[in-house]
Amino acid sequence: MQFVSRMADPVQRVAVAVRRPATYAGHAREVVSTALTVGAWPFGLVDPGLDSLVDRDEESPVPTPVLLVHGYGANRSNWGFLSRHLRQAGFGRVHALNYNPLRADVPHLAELCAARATAVMEHFDSDRVHIVGHSLGGLIARYAVQVLGLRGVDTCATVASPHGGVRLARYGTALSELSPLDTSRQLRPDSPVIELLRSSARPLPTRFVAYYSNLDLIVPARRAMILEAELEATNLLVKDHGHLSIMWSRQLASSIVDQLGAAEGLPGYGAPVAPLRSRAASASGGPHSQPARATGSA
Repeated sequence: MQFVSRMADPVQRVAVAVRRPATYAGHAREVVSTALTVGAWPFGLVDPGLDSLVDRDEESPVPTPVLLVHGYGANRSNWGFLSRHLRQAGFGRVHALNYNPLRADVPHLAELCAARATAVMEHFDSDRVHIVGHSLGGLIARYAVQVLGLRGVDTCATVASPHGGVRLARYGTALSELSPLDTSRQLRPDSPVIELLRSSARPLPTRFVAYYSNLDLIVPARRAMILEAELEATNLLVKDHGHLSIMWSRQLASSIVDQLGAAEGLPGYGAPVAPLRSRAASASGGPHSQPARATGSA
């Protein structure tokens, strides 16, 4: 019966989805967003490193820096839309990290992320940093905080990140055969990396926020959530967006600005959205998910 239920569940979800007009609009957005992402990709190839940071003495309404970590096969060009919203809200110290997932595995990329986060904090003479990661970037950021013990991370926000692994990674890729360090194989639901993140979950001073979408065909909704109760993560729904279109979502950008603005105590922003507990969530031991919302101006 369990096998039959697992087989029928995707069919039922597809049947419900095709009856919703918003489903078609969402997939159309994903097509357009893919074209925009591909068009912007060449402009983010070069990573200027710390040279791109503004002078440490330059005034910024918000002193805490924000580190952005892109997803698999992408680069810092993915962050143009969100960066603009962050800067408009007063976050003037925004820095994007570039990395190559074919040259290092998740643990080594997490070390790179931790080193860059530390360097950014030192550059701005700050003891805090916020990290936002998309897809693989969110997993790298979480690994840096949770496994490597990166200190000073106030908020770690992940967007469409495979916290529960990705089933497609089971089949591997031609690139993964060419590169023994390719990270795609480490994204399998039963990989040592995913298992380590599950088993090492514990209360941490960092606040975790995980954004997911109901139309993401790469990282389905539940796999993009952080379900380990020990982390007390907040899971927020960005409805009717795909894996790439979510990065162009005003709803996502406004919610991230709101989350970080509240963490900084900025006027006009309420308290950070906290994980709420429902009966179902308490029974499963996981945090209750909510739609992403923003109360501040972006």
